[in-house]
Amino acid sequence: MAIAALIFDLDGVLVDSEVLIGHAVSAALGEHGIALSPGDYHTRFHYVRLEKMAAAMAAEHTVALPDDFVPQLRQRLNTMYATELRAVSGAESMLRAVSHPVAVASGSVPEGIDLKLKQTGLYEFFAPHIYSVFDVGARRKPAPDVFLHTAKQMNVASADCVVVEDAAAGVAAGIAAGMRVLGFTGGGHAYPGLAEKLHDAGADVVFDKMDDLIALL
Repeated sequence: MAIAALIFDLDGVLVDSEVLIGHAVSAALGEHGIALSPGDYHTRFHYVRLEKMAAAMAAEHTVALPDDFVPQLRQRLNTMYATELRAVSGAESMLRAVSHPVAVASGSVPEGIDLKLKQTGLYEFFAPHIYSVFDVGARRKPAPDVFLHTAKQMNVASADCVVVEDAAAGVAAGIAAGMRVLGFTGGGHAYPGLAEKLHDAGADVVFDKMDDLIALL
């Protein structure tokens, strides 16, 4: 296929934020007597909204979490991002080497996407092609909307796009958009069984080193 654009998920693909989320969630729940290791968080709740995760854990442990639990958790995460967030290993060198137009299509809120890309020095590689599910009515992956929107904004055919994703829902979204999807397992949050989940969701190839991406295109 002729590749017109590479479309990247953000968290866990370009920036190593997912591993920070796991630690923040584990610590925040622990303060209320709920034990959930970072690894178990990723295995059970990868790409699940924090609100849904909190409700599930509160019900499972019959604990009433405070009404501001998730806002406080998000504030904790923003503090961690400001000091600890890093680009995924190999992401910057890959972006310097790739010859195709690139874009970000993320489930995060727009201001969060910009913050993470700027914090890790990746923003200039993608601007202005930085898109959020909130640009398309907050229809989250596995809905294909954000990928279709990205292709439209870049004036390319969906069939000529390659998506890089680390979540089964994202893989399903890319496939539903008619795009070739590569699964990535090189983020710090990768857990046993993730590669199999991505394969099962339909990823064409699963890889764990961003430096290998160009050879896979």
